Amino acid sequence: MKKHISVIEIDARDARYQSGIATYFDVLRDGMPDYINTYHIVFYRSPEFKDIRMVDTDDELQIFHPASYPFQALFEGVFAYIFPKIRNMPNLIVKSDCLSCEGLAYMIKGRVYCKTIGVLHCQPAMAAMPQAAPGDPYFNMDHIILVGDNGRKYMDYWKCARPFSVIYNGVEKPKIETKKPSDGVFRFIFANGWSPHKGFAKIIPAIRQVAKKHKIDVTVLGGYSRDDEALFDEIADLPIRRLGLVSDSAVIRECYERADCALFASRTEACSFAGIEAMAYNLPIISTDESAMVEMFGPAAIFVEMGAEHEISPTRYAAAMNRVIESRALRTKMAVAGYSRFIKKYTRKKMLGDTIALYERVLG
Repeated sequence: MKKHISVIEIDARDARYQSGIATYFDVLRDGMPDYINTYHIVFYRSPEFKDIRMVDTDDELQIFHPASYPFQALFEGVFAYIFPKIRNMPNLIVKSDCLSCEGLAYMIKGRVYCKTIGVLHCQPAMAAMPQAAPGDPYFNMDHIILVGDNGRKYMDYWKCARPFSVIYNGVEKPKIETKKPSDGVFRFIFANGWSPHKGFAKIIPAIRQVAKKHKIDVTVLGGYSRDDEALFDEIADLPIRRLGLVSDSAVIRECYERADCALFASRTEACSFAGIEAMAYNLPIISTDESAMVEMFGPAAIFVEMGAEHEISPTRYAAAMNRVIESRALRTKMAVAGYSRFIKKYTRKKMLGDTIALYERVLG
């Protein structure tokens, strides 16, 4: 008989964009065995929110707040609200992202007996880090999850000596049902959204170059802010389809199934779910040479070098797009390499198994 385990997962997100850790939380919650119960606490910020609003369901507390509202005040209010719910939870583990919500995890740990696990799911660009190393934000974590080996450099930067495990993100193996259209259009997919650090705006000049030579379509999934709307006039004459935030899994699946190649232009990543999905759907990939992307894709991608300020050469990126369009042999080679990497490292089954084993190990 397995002992009952209670897990609280905490995250903070920009409400205007999609979040990889949202997928991470959902994959874990939906795949956990009956003896593990999960409760989410999610902070949604936006400059468009003028007040604080909370929505509570059986398994998730959502807090909507202005972007400038101080987190410590939010944490105190949330703790007062959830204390009656969590004080009697057996074998409690509090997980939080390690870039904004560790303060609430430590507050809970100081007032309710529990274990804490930090998740370094999103990583800041190293160039943006202060030259003087800050205090270790993980000092009160019982364990830390890195979603890629590249996360070790952040552990070293913060001089963190806490125990950690590398547990890669994972998705379910898809059943591909839709046949690719035979209309002579080469279809790209950019599933990382419009958030500035994802870099789509950086590759628009490359798309423009390729569209002059080939008949293409570029489907872009993901949310955007009002600041991004000025960009839409710039791309109105290009074969770019904006689908926005898509929650319907059937629509997402069809987008991947119809695509011929996946595009990435990230300045910083950790373990992109969109990248895993691209490999799972047998897509060749074009990506910036961000370290996490190189670790994830290996021979499944053509990498385009970024400059020190996240400059991306339109000519080089366009050349990579043209190579993939013009060589079926190259596409096949990259697709096979990507799917092999997906099966070996990035399946949902492996992610769940490694995470459950960690929970049981942390509780002892």
